[in-house]
Amino acid sequence: MENTGCIFQEKGIDFGTDDVCDCPITHNDGRGRPLLISDYHGGEIDWEKLFDIKEKRISEQKEKTICECKNCYHLDGYKFSGTRKISELNFSSSCNCNAKCVYCSSNHSDGGDNYDLYPIVSDLISKGYYESGGEVTFQGGEPTLMFNFEKLLNLLIQQGSHAKIHTNGIICSKSIIESLKTNTSNIVISPDSGCAKTYKKIKQVDCFDKVCNSIKEYTFSNTDNVLIKYLIVPGYNDNIREIDMFFSLMNELNVKNVALEIEVQYARKYENKRLSKHIFILVDYFIKTAELYNMKLTIYSFLSYVLKNRPDNIPRIKSEWAAKFNMFLNKNVFKNIKYNR
Repeated sequence: MENTGCIFQEKGIDFGTDDVCDCPITHNDGRGRPLLISDYHGGEIDWEKLFDIKEKRISEQKEKTICECKNCYHLDGYKFSGTRKISELNFSSSCNCNAKCVYCSSNHSDGGDNYDLYPIVSDLISKGYYESGGEVTFQGGEPTLMFNFEKLLNLLIQQGSHAKIHTNGIICSKSIIESLKTNTSNIVISPDSGCAKTYKKIKQVDCFDKVCNSIKEYTFSNTDNVLIKYLIVPGYNDNIREIDMFFSLMNELNVKNVALEIEVQYARKYENKRLSKHIFILVDYFIKTAELYNMKLTIYSFLSYVLKNRPDNIPRIKSEWAAKFNMFLNKNVFKNIKYNR
């Protein structure tokens, strides 16, 4: 019986900082990310050789799930077609970023740590190995700092691809605006705050107004395709006032879609049973506030896991949530806890 596969095994490429893989997701205790090219920092690729590696791996996958892909949620029943085409691209080749988020493990370099992907993708397309209609994901680092970001985004959209772009919003990209107008991209921005003071503490740069302006420009272009994320960072933004300011600001900026996640390293360190109760209750508050503002809410995967294993002794917000939280706030129950990395 043929084993379950995924589209990334057959049609996916992830360009990492120093390698090329089928996909960017690490599974099976760190043994994931099926490797295609090691020690890669740009330059010409032998596409036929790359597809030979993919075909060998797919043959193994049909017999038994390969080591790198065990326990992966992308193994979703995809049937291999035998094509030698790429339709799913992921760009995570750069750690360059113009913010210095306290929760980020990147080096926050100012430049020079990535390679130019435009000629590589152009070569893929010109040689007939690219299949239109797939999804392209830009992440990093900060995608707008990539070499030839605007040209690369435009090229792929012209090929019929849809782009998902994770950006911090400090740079407002004209190409992103145009792609939003043509409904050919979705973007995610994570300001994690509702005021300049908290933003600066978390991001360690003074760019709050720039980010707000970018969000405003992007939502004006296509508010349905803009998702604004709030990452709960204990000791920084884990309080009601910040959540209230966040929603007030998002409403002002015409945001219709918000997302919630918890800082992963914190959550893993303290485990679900030892997480502060106020974290769970703040999540309830965030959910109820999103309902109040009639905003569509996305709960990211790790937080979903945390909530699924929520201890039974933690109270849940009911219909009288507003009055209860005012009472808690007045009693100073919601105290920020020290953030230890």
